[in-house]
Amino acid sequence: MGMVLQSIKSIFALLILIGMGFYFAGKKWFGKNGMDFLSKFTVEATLPFYMFYNIYRDLESRERLLFLITKVPYVFALILMCVCLAAVTAKVCRIREDRRDTFIVAAGFPNVVFIGFPVIQALWGEGITSVGAIYYIASTVLFWTLGISLLQRGEKNGKSARWAQNIKNLFCPTVVGMFLGMAAVFFRIEVPDFILKPLSMISGVTSPLALVFIGSVIRNMETSSIRIGKDIVVAVLMRFIMVPATAVVFLRLLPVTQEMREVFFMLTVMPAMAQMGIMAREYDRDYEFACTVITVTTVISMVTIPVFMYLMQTFVIFG
Repeated sequence: MGMVLQSIKSIFALLILIGMGFYFAGKKWFGKNGMDFLSKFTVEATLPFYMFYNIYRDLESRERLLFLITKVPYVFALILMCVCLAAVTAKVCRIREDRRDTFIVAAGFPNVVFIGFPVIQALWGEGITSVGAIYYIASTVLFWTLGISLLQRGEKNGKSARWAQNIKNLFCPTVVGMFLGMAAVFFRIEVPDFILKPLSMISGVTSPLALVFIGSVIRNMETSSIRIGKDIVVAVLMRFIMVPATAVVFLRLLPVTQEMREVFFMLTVMPAMAQMGIMAREYDRDYEFACTVITVTTVISMVTIPVFMYLMQTFVIFG
């Protein structure tokens, strides 16, 4: 029950930061430029240092690193199962043809960076980042390959597939920071304190900035474009009922620690990935549908996160 209370307290803390982003996004001095800056600064500047610092600090040995890497295929399998489930659901529920692929991506890929990492860090402490990084590797690779190929399929503007750019996106600054942290652990490189100290300070602002950004996104969402139709309802049910149920069954079968099961589960049940909205616009998909799913699932997740923690602790799902 202690973890449940901790999750509720953590959600309130997250809501305060999201609320700050929502409030300041309405100020003239913030505006779209402020939102763009927050997004770029978080993804391009603070998050790479966050990944490097936390992985370097959390992984006490090369053996621990290699142990975690062996679990990456399990996360690949979990995400692929969710994507396949979304594809079947889209067909059975007759999701509109022009938004079917967007629906699959929304249901299959969670928001690991902007919501997932702040949540697991709030619930398990800073030492959990290395476990979350394993999920992040699989999620990133699959999104920029399978996810993008789905969004490109039947592209309205007739642009050719941009696989070179997608491969480049696989090695974004966040991924580079993560791999540099792993390399430092693997080769037992001693990073001096005068470097670790500023890295620690930068790492500390990453989660708050990510949550403020989410708040600004919600504020700038055109409420007039939000239409809660059947397709949105099915997407929400997928993210918060069908995907969690599938994850529970699959994770119980895996030869991993209970902590890993719980962290992988919580990351899986996060709201729809924020980057999906950007890429939906890039490939001329149903951008309004994508943004509505992101906004609705993000808001609902503030309730479902403590609920899932309660269910995990009360019924000892992964015990």
